[in-house]
Amino acid sequence: MLTGRTPRCTGSGSRKSILHDFRRTAIRNLERAGIPRSAAMAMVGHKTESVYRRYAIVEEGMLNEASVKLQTFYANARPSSVVRFPRARARRGAKA
Repeated sequence: MLTGRTPRCTGSGSRKSILHDFRRTAIRNLERAGIPRSAAMAMVGHKTESVYRRYAIVEEGMLNEASVKLQTFYANARPSSVVRFPRARARRGAKA
């Protein structure tokens, strides 16, 4: 069990890793794997999204990939997939 600071490499003179480094790495890997944010938050113990976002580092490659996915989505979207709702009728006695 990790409790605070844990040496990464004992005797090597490298800096000590802290629990937050491991948490940040875990969150980055969960984001890369496409795990839903609610599940990732539960796995790392974050109760609020604002705390989770502190650890969720976005890399340029991830932004590029998201852009390509969005372009592909719009290129393949059918106009008929839009559902139109009927106009709501005014209630009796309601002011227009």
